[in-house]
This record gives sequence, structure tokens and C-alpha cells, in this order.
Amino acid sequence: MARPTHPPAEIRRLWRADVPLFRDHLLRLDPRGRHERFGGGMSDDFLLRYVASAFGAGDLFFGAFVDRELRGVAELRSSAPISFTRPPLERYVRAEAAFSVEAPYRRKGIGEMLFARIERAASNHGVETIDIVCSPDNVGMMALARKFKMRLAFEEGEIAGQLAARPPDAGSLMREAARDAMDFSTALIGALRRAVAKRPSEKA
Repeated sequence: MARPTHPPAEIRRLWRADVPLFRDHLLRLDPRGRHERFGGGMSDDFLLRYVASAFGAGDLFFGAFVDRELRGVAELRSSAPISFTRPPLERYVRAEAAFSVEAPYRRKGIGEMLFARIERAASNHGVETIDIVCSPDNVGMMALARKFKMRLAFEEGEIAGQLAARPPDAGSLMREAARDAMDFSTALIGALRRAVAKRPSEKA
């Protein structure tokens, strides 16, 4: 029986206004998805605590939307701030990348689209090195890492990968800033619509 097809995914940056979407996406992950993202079958309470710690100064999040629903997320997280504030040549930040895609939307190219977006964003936001860590049974993540030519090594029961981000140029920085501005506006509009939809109807 043929697998159901889905419309192409739209990739945009996620902001604090998107926290409810990110939370709901993580809660929809099946046991395999939770294991591949976090290295174990994490509970709903763990996921809620994780969401509460997200979107800090060292975080970049990108989402894959299918029919306006968030179905996949790429995270780039660092202990150092990730921003446009440092000069383009001042690139010293190391950041770890992680990915999650809901079960019905795996093997649709969403992971590759998210990885490509993370790689471009890392370059333009001052990140020098992208790291990934995954379990040896996460075949999809390892295949994705190899596709983007990450160096993989087996370390203490885990697979570790590393990729040097390409240096930015004036054009790439301008395009990234324009995309960020557009994505920020989209996130705010979406949050406003959700707030209006939740508002109880007023009696005439």
C-alpha cells in the first residue's frame, strides 16, 4: 500500500511567540521520535520542562510547517549568545544541532531541509562549529550527517559529528536578516490569531 503524500514543508525560524507550537510538536512525538531526539523515552513532564528552557540567547530554532502545522524542528543551541551583534569574522561559537520530526512526516526530506537551513543560519549568526550527538541506532540522523559531510566518530556509546560552518558574506548576512524579520512577523501574527481564537465570545 502506498504511503500517503504530504504537501511540501515551509521552513521558517521559530521565536518565543511560537513556544505553544514547539510544545505541541514535542508532545506529539512518538516513543521512537522522543528516543531519537533526546536519547530516551522522555515523559511529557520532561518535554514541558525542556520547552521552558528553550529560546534563550544561545538558541536558534527552525520549524518545518506542513499545512500550517509545525511537524519538524531543528535546534541549534549554545552556551554562548548566537546573534548578528559580533563582526562577521569574529566566529568562535560552538553550537549543538538537534532535530525532531513527527512520525507521519519522516522520510519526506524535511530533515534535510531543516539541516540546510541550520547550516546557513549558523554561518550567518557567528557559529564556527556545529556539533551533533546521537545514539548508534539513529540511522536517519547519521545518514543526514554524512550527506552534509560531517565527521563522525564513536565516543562512549554515542555517535558524535562535527561540521565547520562556512564563513558568511555581506549578501548572506543581509538575506538572513531579512528572513529573520519576516519570520518574526509571521510568528507574532500567528500568536495573535491563536490568542483571539482562545478568547471567549462576548455576550451581546
